[in-house]
Amino acid sequence: MSQQAAIDRLGSEPYYLQLHRLVEQQIQNGTLAPGERLPSESELCRRYDLSRSTVRETMRSLQEKKVIKMVPRRGAFVLDPEQRGWRLQVPAGFFETEVTHNNRNVETKTIRATLEVLPPEIAKALKLGADEKGFVLARLRRLDGRVALYSVNYMLPMVQELLIPSGVVEGRASLNRTLVEAGFSVFGARRSVAAVLADEKLSGLLEVKIGAPLLLVTSISWTKDGRNFDYYTSWIRNDVVEVTVEAEADPQDA
Repeated sequence: MSQQAAIDRLGSEPYYLQLHRLVEQQIQNGTLAPGERLPSESELCRRYDLSRSTVRETMRSLQEKKVIKMVPRRGAFVLDPEQRGWRLQVPAGFFETEVTHNNRNVETKTIRATLEVLPPEIAKALKLGADEKGFVLARLRRLDGRVALYSVNYMLPMVQELLIPSGVVEGRASLNRTLVEAGFSVFGARRSVAAVLADEKLSGLLEVKIGAPLLLVTSISWTKDGRNFDYYTSWIRNDVVEVTVEAEADPQDA
């Protein structure tokens, strides 16, 4: 892995994002091949004159985007771009991981973006009062021209001021990246998946027959300090999007 460019110390772009971009460029131009191991954290710190925390943030963002895979006690490895599917254990959402990396065409249509009183169980999860409003963002996503999923994000009310001018509502910007830049980085998430049947509303949105099988993913995300900030539900056409769970042996048992 040869250094293609230096970190811009005078620019406004965070160092970890600059390093993220440099690593991706080297993967795209073939300097780093699928399956190849990246230099160690210490080597990257030395090579780019960055702190270990910055390098670790880069590694985390690359793994969330499924550019690399972190293997305990072995290091970081470049992933094959043909590996697809929504890996439920990755903190970021599907379109911020698999789709971006695989260069597939994504279209987003916002169904609604409003402040409204949330369902009681969701308000409780976000620690909002019973009559307190949250920001609701409902979107329909197409993948390579095919309807892939319908998702509804329930977020803290302050998020509205961040998203309206960002281009997220119009489908021109990433929700996950916009939240990260505003300080809402996903430190952890708890997700569940269930098999459901399409009702009349979902049938119309997802262009399937009433009663067609769908996957329902429910998720709650929190920051490093344990603050819940995003609760979402996604109804997924599994014939368009593969949902996977990857299991690994504990390195202590290997």
